[in-house]
Amino acid sequence: MNNEKRAELLLDHHKDTFQHIRDSLKTRNRLFAYILIVLALVAFDAYSPGSLAELVNAYVAKTLHSESQTTTIPILDFSVVGSMARFLLLCLTVQYYQRSIQVDRQFKYIDHLERQICEAMGGDFVTREGRAYLSRTGIFKPEEKGKRPVYLRSVGVLYLYFFPLVLVTVVVFGLTREGLPPWRVTDVFNLVVVLAILLYTGL
Repeated sequence: MNNEKRAELLLDHHKDTFQHIRDSLKTRNRLFAYILIVLALVAFDAYSPGSLAELVNAYVAKTLHSESQTTTIPILDFSVVGSMARFLLLCLTVQYYQRSIQVDRQFKYIDHLERQICEAMGGDFVTREGRAYLSRTGIFKPEEKGKRPVYLRSVGVLYLYFFPLVLVTVVVFGLTREGLPPWRVTDVFNLVVVLAILLYTGL
C-alpha cells in the first residue's frame, strides 16, 4: 500500500475516531452534571438530616390536600430514598470514571493516529488532537517544547483531585451523620455503597 492510500484510510479512521471521542465527551459531561445534582441533594440531606424529607412531605401533603379534603396524607420514609440516592450516586460515579478513562485513552490513541498520518503524508499536517492540543499555543511547532498553559492544566487538577475530594468528603460526612451501631438495614447498605465509592475513586 502506497503512502497516499495509507494516509487516506488513516484520515477516514481519524474522522470516525474523533466522532467517537465527541460522543464520549458529551456523555461524560452529562454524567458529571447528574453527579453534581445528586451530590448536592446528598450533601443537603447530610448537613440537615430530615430537612429534605420534611420539604418533600410538605409538598406532597399540599398537593394531595388541594385535590381532596378527605385524602390521607402519606408520610414518606426517606431513609430508603436516601439509600437509593447514594446508590444512584455510585452508579453515576462509576459510569463517569469509565467515560473519563475512555476519553483519555481515545485521545492518546488519536495522537498516535495523527503521528501515523503525518508520517504517511510526509509532514506535520494533522496534529490538532495530539501534539497541537498539548502545545503552548494550540499550534504545533517542532521547536516548541512547552506544554499547555498553566490555566488549562489547572482545570484538569479540579477534575482529577478537587472533585473526587468533594465527593469523598460528602459521602463520608453523610455516613458519619447517621450515628453509630446498631444500624438498620439501610445503614448497612449505605456503608457498602460509600465504601464502593471510596474504592472506585481511589482506583
